[in-house]
Amino acid sequence: MEYVIVGLVIVGLIYFVVKEEKAKPSSKPAPSPAPSKVVVADANGNGITSKAELKKLTKNQLIEFAGKRNLKVKKSGTKAAVINEIHSQLK
Repeated sequence: MEYVIVGLVIVGLIYFVVKEEKAKPSSKPAPSPAPSKVVVADANGNGITSKAELKKLTKNQLIEFAGKRNLKVKKSGTKAAVINEIHSQLK
């Protein structure tokens, strides 16, 4: 009879240990989203954005740049067309 009680106690302890280990959250912190980069089209800081400076940006960065400056550009156009539209509106 003592063996049965000791066996039940051991099984109970094992159950609680396993249950608590599964309930613990992982020690890895959740990855934070990367901060968005600020689009700088005027690299030399002279206040004038040239076509050469615009060509260094990606198409998505150009569209973001145009949105911040309230310029109207066609998102479906090619990168060259977007650069021409932005440059003509900045003059």
